[in-house]
Amino acid sequence: MNKCPRCGTYIPDGGKVCLSCGWKPDAGDSFMDNPILKYMQEAFDAASPEMNENDKIPDEFKERDLAAVGYIGPVFLYSLIKNSGSELVKYHAKQSAMLLVMHMLNGVIGVVPYVGKPVKKLNTMLLVILAFLGARNAYFGRKEPVPFVGQIISSIMGAL
Repeated sequence: MNKCPRCGTYIPDGGKVCLSCGWKPDAGDSFMDNPILKYMQEAFDAASPEMNENDKIPDEFKERDLAAVGYIGPVFLYSLIKNSGSELVKYHAKQSAMLLVMHMLNGVIGVVPYVGKPVKKLNTMLLVILAFLGARNAYFGRKEPVPFVGQIISSIMGAL
């Protein structure tokens, strides 16, 4: 048995190709010798000309994206760590944190006999819609509270 020089997998005697990575003894040792990868690289090069300094995403949009993504459960912690100096990120992280707390309290409501599960489903739908609205506000760079509960969240955070 021979060993593949690229990935180290054993090739049976008389084998003409590595079953793990596709290396062929008669082919070159380049990863890009694969015709599919060559085609994909050529298509990518044709579709995207060279990027220059002007093509980079401005920090303002990165800040908005981080604030908007923060509405996905506990991801607001990552947003705060990544851009802790941004007022927009901090504002929306607080809103997202309170929505997450409300979602966890919603789990407690689901335990109540008879009415718990329907109320929990309704509350979950409402919280998801509120999270989408908050993410939309963050994406557009607005510091607006989430409808209905946002004012409550802002007053609680102002008191802390």
